[in-house]
Amino acid sequence: MVWDVNNAISNESPKCRFDIVRYTRGVGLDIGCGIEKVFPHAIGIDSDIDVELFNKKSRADIIVKDGADLRIFASQEYDWVFSSHLLEHIVDYKAALKEWWRLVKQGGYLVLYLPHKDFYPNIGHEHANPDHKHDFVNKDIVDAMLEVGKGGWDLVVNQERNERDEYSFLQVYKKTSNHEFKFSCEAPKPKKTAAVVRYGAYGDAIQCSGVVAELKAQGYHVTFYCTPRALEVIKEDPNIDDFYIQDRDQVPNHLLQFFWEWEMRKYDKWVNLTQTTETQFLLDTERPVIHWPKELRHKLCNHNYVQVTYESAGLKYDGKPKIKFYPTLKEKNWAHDQIKKWGATPLVVFSLSGSSPHKVWPHMDQLIARILLEFPKSRIVLVGAEHDQILEDPWRNEHRVTCFAGEISIRKAITLAQMADFVVGTETGVMNAISMESVPKACILSHSSHENLTRDWVNTFAVFSTITDCYPCHILHRSFDYCPQSFVHGTAQCAEDIPADAVWAAFIESRKEAA
Repeated sequence: MVWDVNNAISNESPKCRFDIVRYTRGVGLDIGCGIEKVFPHAIGIDSDIDVELFNKKSRADIIVKDGADLRIFASQEYDWVFSSHLLEHIVDYKAALKEWWRLVKQGGYLVLYLPHKDFYPNIGHEHANPDHKHDFVNKDIVDAMLEVGKGGWDLVVNQERNERDEYSFLQVYKKTSNHEFKFSCEAPKPKKTAAVVRYGAYGDAIQCSGVVAELKAQGYHVTFYCTPRALEVIKEDPNIDDFYIQDRDQVPNHLLQFFWEWEMRKYDKWVNLTQTTETQFLLDTERPVIHWPKELRHKLCNHNYVQVTYESAGLKYDGKPKIKFYPTLKEKNWAHDQIKKWGATPLVVFSLSGSSPHKVWPHMDQLIARILLEFPKSRIVLVGAEHDQILEDPWRNEHRVTCFAGEISIRKAITLAQMADFVVGTETGVMNAISMESVPKACILSHSSHENLTRDWVNTFAVFSTITDCYPCHILHRSFDYCPQSFVHGTAQCAEDIPADAVWAAFIESRKEAA
């Protein structure tokens, strides 16, 4: 591409931004951001010289005199530092690199996008940028980083890019503390690759564990795209070779489709399971389809979530999905120690609530009281998020009840549930994680039907209302705007209409089978 002096402020960073998403999580700086920051969440830094030269104002959040002098910023405070087509304008570029490196925290990234000497008019050429002080190739920056990269680094990306409208190279340095210089960018690439994309909550990620197991069995190197929250429950899955973590809205929603189209070219198989359930079989309240007659909504949405997940991935479904949560040895030992300390039988785990306001069952206290009365040697363990602690209040002084909501991780909660004698919960991540385990369980359904969620679960009692007019609604509720609310307990009416006796019957049946 011939560089045009009249296009001196062409915006370069969008050309590489989809390739640096995994390195630009958290809080970071875009040094020399110009007329557009690489991502909205970046802190844009610029001298605003383009106003003087081209009458174009930058989108900087902070104006500085010199991009190589950032003493106003604290050392090792940023998850990433990015700069596009700036370093070649700075006389003492090594000093600039040293300054930018100072800002990166341990484990963070320095991301550089620069014009390549072999693809871009060099200094002295008639089409060269008159403000350039250097012509670079990749090795020039590597050599400089060997001098100024204090503490050590790993060069994880080192690309020459001259296709389409690019004439640059991209480098990403990960900051380490071992005083060594590594080049993981040179590691051999897997021969057969697959990517699985699934943003969402715990249950959404767990439902994908069967898909990644099948892909791994087919010989794929599997990369899983997810959010930090989803990562928590699948990070020990041995069938996942690499995790591509994205913060929420890190890639703005209007760019997601373009990001996916860019990424899918890198894999032999691309499986995007985003919204496989949501919007398709759990309808968003913003969609007019929620006002369709219940019978039509049911016909449209009454399909099994996991089966559709498998089939969306192009996999055969035999009704026995390989859904699995993998605890660490430390987590298993912790759970064993807890159970041994309690010395109680039966051990009953209650998963208190799900991710939506309607996923709360109001008759939990009645069931707990009945279990304690008729099984005086039992142990009840309550698990959930910090906001579930209010549900534990009636039981804090009962020595046979352990209140763990907000006190233990979701991983420990699932590990305990795997070892319990009985588990009770609404449509939660915990219940999804043990869906194919032999432990007996009662899943209290709210917006989903038995066909949707529990149809193929192992040793499961699906409990749902048979008298609530709107159940199953197949609606993804974020409030009670479209969910009838009980006047008695303030929960969803469909949850109110499931009596304690229904779950008690499931519990007693499980005890008979255990005997």
